[in-house]
Amino acid sequence: MVLFRCWRYRHHDREGRMNAGMKWESIASTEWRVLFGHAIHVGWGWLMFTGSLFAAPGGDLIDSPFLSDPLYMLSLGANALTLSLFALLGRYAGPLFRREWVAIAAAICMSVGTFFASDLVLLLFGAPTVWVEVFAGIITGLGTGTFLMVWGEVLVSFGTRGCLVYFAASSFIAAFAHILLSQLPEVFIQGVVSVAPIFELMLYRSYVSDNRLAMSKGNKQSDNPQGLPSAVIILGVFFGFSFGAMRGFIFLLEQVGLRGPTDAVSMAFVMVACALTYFVSVISKQAFGRLTYQIALPFVACGFLLLPFSEMWTVVGVAAYRIGYQYVYVILWVLWVFFSRRSETTSVWVIACGLASVQMSKLLGFLIAVDVPVVSGQGWDLSLVSAVALFAIVLFSLFAREDRIEAKSWEEVRPVSEQGDDRVFVSQSYEPAALVFGLSPRETEVFYLLLRGRSRAYIARSLVVTEETVKTHIKGIYQKAGVHTKQDLIDRVEEVIGTKAVQEDT
Repeated sequence: MVLFRCWRYRHHDREGRMNAGMKWESIASTEWRVLFGHAIHVGWGWLMFTGSLFAAPGGDLIDSPFLSDPLYMLSLGANALTLSLFALLGRYAGPLFRREWVAIAAAICMSVGTFFASDLVLLLFGAPTVWVEVFAGIITGLGTGTFLMVWGEVLVSFGTRGCLVYFAASSFIAAFAHILLSQLPEVFIQGVVSVAPIFELMLYRSYVSDNRLAMSKGNKQSDNPQGLPSAVIILGVFFGFSFGAMRGFIFLLEQVGLRGPTDAVSMAFVMVACALTYFVSVISKQAFGRLTYQIALPFVACGFLLLPFSEMWTVVGVAAYRIGYQYVYVILWVLWVFFSRRSETTSVWVIACGLASVQMSKLLGFLIAVDVPVVSGQGWDLSLVSAVALFAIVLFSLFAREDRIEAKSWEEVRPVSEQGDDRVFVSQSYEPAALVFGLSPRETEVFYLLLRGRSRAYIARSLVVTEETVKTHIKGIYQKAGVHTKQDLIDRVEEVIGTKAVQEDT
């Protein structure tokens, strides 16, 4: 009995240490540059367009009945147009991360556009004209649409599970940061938001420079790409239109004196939605399709149901809708990544089509909700709107329930090829280069970790050696490959892999 207790204690102790080691490795392997870089992008968009920080209701400069919220409408329109252009040209285009100027131009557009939309522009123009606001709206839309695409390529390289975890986590961080920043003076927030795209660019470029080969894993170019998954596009259009309409109705209510939920409350419910998405999809591993109807649609229906009631119930309804929409938005990203990683698929094209369908339907929903009363001269009957919205949700549920998303459960969304660790991919794909260079077994281990973007400290911990030993192995790898820098090594490996691929095709 004593021996058994001793064995059980040692077994549990060893198991605990193993679990702790696995948790530490998971934390250490987290790509913080992606997590915080994407959080900056998401937070930038919310700070720009979810409140009145950059443009008062009705617009500061543009006085047009058809542009009720000028900055938001112009930026969203330019955003949708940019994504549509990527969708048209991206079918046969190569990955964007190989073109450094794309992200640089996007960050400059976002930063300059934010500055022109802020009160800081008064430093340059004593009394800015209408064209200043037009310029700010269009250039921010162009920049954010482009940066959405390059971040999409990063999420594609992480696979479906990685996309879900990083997207939900970065959105959670962005919402939390939004709540903290909202307590500061407006001019200070505007200054922070204006320079945020530059920091976003620095984090993005740092990650891409270290992980070009890993990003090549998922981002493919095809001469004959497969057709789009229509069910996913329809899902995006439906929820995008409902989001635009809801935002338009809340805008109209605020115009007549009713207040919607504060920015802090809205962001708190976004955090709830992100945590809920992670729990049901990663922890519980529930089916995506079923939970879309059991979680997202009921919350969306609740939002429209409570819209005509008192101010308090309207706030509750908007909060409920925000949970449902944010949940579906994360799921949509996962599905786009799933389809973009299939064989004979161009990743840029799939992501662009998905995003363009959501953004265009958002704009259409907002235009209908806000401009129809202007054209007709008669306001909306919110009770009728609520009834029509609920009827549309019921119809959508009935006809889309037997969907063709090919993602009935978590395991189908995360195919077998993506279930393994990236080390499996690295050892299989880069083994020819290791053989060509004539690396020793230990150098090969360092070589694989190096190509995964790991630091010397991480490699030393993983291989249980000193950092000086790792430095010596890296120097030997460089000498055998005939290179001097990590970037030269990446280029040399790509050259070797490309040559091998051509030889195998021949």
